Amino acid sequence: MKSITCIVGGGIAGLSLASFLDSPAVVLEKADRVGGLSRSYNMNGVAYDIGPHIIFSKNKTVLDLHTSMIQTAEIRRSNQIFYKGRYIKYPFENDLAALDPAERDYCLNEFLNNPYQHYKHQNMLQFFLKTFGEGITKTYLQPYNEKIWKFDPAMMDVQMVERIPKPPAEDVIKSAKGVKTEGYTHQLYFHYPQKGGFQSLVDKYRCQAEKMGHTIATGVQIESLKRSGHAWRICTNKGVFETGRLVNCSPVHEFMKYLEPPASVKNALEKMLYNSIHIVMVQVRKDLIGNHFALYLPEKDVIFHRLSKLNFLGDAYKLKNDGSTLMAEVTFRPNSHLSTLSVEQVKDSVIEGLERCNFIDRRDVLDVEVKTEKYAYVIYDLDHRSNVNTVLDWLLENEIHSSGRFAEFEYLNTDGVVERTMALAKRLSTTSCNVAASAAP
Repeated sequence: MKSITCIVGGGIAGLSLASFLDSPAVVLEKADRVGGLSRSYNMNGVAYDIGPHIIFSKNKTVLDLHTSMIQTAEIRRSNQIFYKGRYIKYPFENDLAALDPAERDYCLNEFLNNPYQHYKHQNMLQFFLKTFGEGITKTYLQPYNEKIWKFDPAMMDVQMVERIPKPPAEDVIKSAKGVKTEGYTHQLYFHYPQKGGFQSLVDKYRCQAEKMGHTIATGVQIESLKRSGHAWRICTNKGVFETGRLVNCSPVHEFMKYLEPPASVKNALEKMLYNSIHIVMVQVRKDLIGNHFALYLPEKDVIFHRLSKLNFLGDAYKLKNDGSTLMAEVTFRPNSHLSTLSVEQVKDSVIEGLERCNFIDRRDVLDVEVKTEKYAYVIYDLDHRSNVNTVLDWLLENEIHSSGRFAEFEYLNTDGVVERTMALAKRLSTTSCNVAASAAP
């Protein structure tokens, strides 16, 4: 009997990994359908994601793969920062002329005469000050990051932000004069499924995995996970699985509940921080946003940090009555004040924010619904790297591989996840596994 890889978690990580494996695999998914953070839902005929997600990658192999798996539309970004009632083209430093003249000069002067640029940065806030100067940092970057992360940037490390390039001085000077330049040109275009939301890519991965003979089991509740020699025995509500090759693609905080790690590993796990999210969908007869996809809002008196207009994604994402479908994102730390708000309070706060920004008239609201995800954003606090290494190293010592955003506890977009699963599949194909997996009903 051939060895079987047992994969816990049927999100994009688990399904893509299975589709890349050349030996039999079984994917165990707790929910009644696959997708994880890449699931899509339907609101009055409009598909929407937890995000929204886009299809984009600097890795041409991954990008070509995803755009060949399903039908996609190539879309030019139109993202704006909404600041004090003004629309500022994203990224902020490439449209300084849109600011009030005093703030424009403040941002430009502090960028060109930056006393922090020669210091070595040790946290996110220091990186912003060093790279962009005090003006851009305090006007936009600091308040926006405080809002999305619900964590002080001075207490976050630089793993996420070090990839951000320093903008050329000539571009910032031009932007202050009203000559708009394009920052992050590699992100200027993205792809999106022509219909069905991001779930269509998830479902395609599932289809490919099943065509290869792999098993995708949903509604699987793990009851216990025990080690016997080099084999793992997984007792579930749908039978017992025994395998010598185990991969976790589910949130590591949930997966570790089935194991008995030493105190040092438990302690590290407890210190690994994350944000949850409310996705608040608002359908209206009309809006005043214009033809933009995403708006970023640094103001603290508006509860959501980002607003997306799904009409921008194509005809399949428009209401039949020519109304608009808006997605507001509200992050919150578990056990924080925001986490105590009821669904109705969250809805009311979002509608209030939309009206305050003059994006909508409350009388035009057709429907509102909320989806809440426990695991949304990894927080890169100053101890993130050491804590994550402690946990993942212990899992690997016990022959458990990890892949996926919350399995690896890294802020990975879909393309980054797929890069990791491709690499893991190659490594697994070169290692032998002497214990065959079996499932008993």
